[in-house]
Amino acid sequence: MYATVADMLDRFEERDLVQLTDGDDAVDAVRVTKALTRATVTIDGHVAAKYRTGGLPVPPLLTELACVIAYYHLHRDETPKKVKDDYEEALSDLVKIGKGVIKLDAGEETIPARDGAILVERPERLFGRDSMAGF
Repeated sequence: MYATVADMLDRFEERDLVQLTDGDDAVDAVRVTKALTRATVTIDGHVAAKYRTGGLPVPPLLTELACVIAYYHLHRDETPKKVKDDYEEALSDLVKIGKGVIKLDAGEETIPARDGAILVERPERLFGRDSMAGF
């Protein structure tokens, strides 16, 4: 998951989360976790095509987007305009991430260390997918 209940409490007012989750003077962590799971599935659907999503540290942007999406899904009846606008902006950002317009890793993927691995610089390929496009 990209965010936790604690992340939601950092981002939103506790009283709002209590009200949205019908908790008895406390946030219903089960409902928030379900909304965060739904947000994770939405994010994976957009981001997994461009980035590996497992085993790496979660970028702060994805935590923020997960909180916004989950907060939207916690609303059952009337969704305030600000919440809906934030949700639509989050989805727009996910589309941009999927297309590579917004980069999560600053354009560089980290290569995990392996014993005995040798990395070699080589010139660009003369005949490749990019250079042969259109043929």
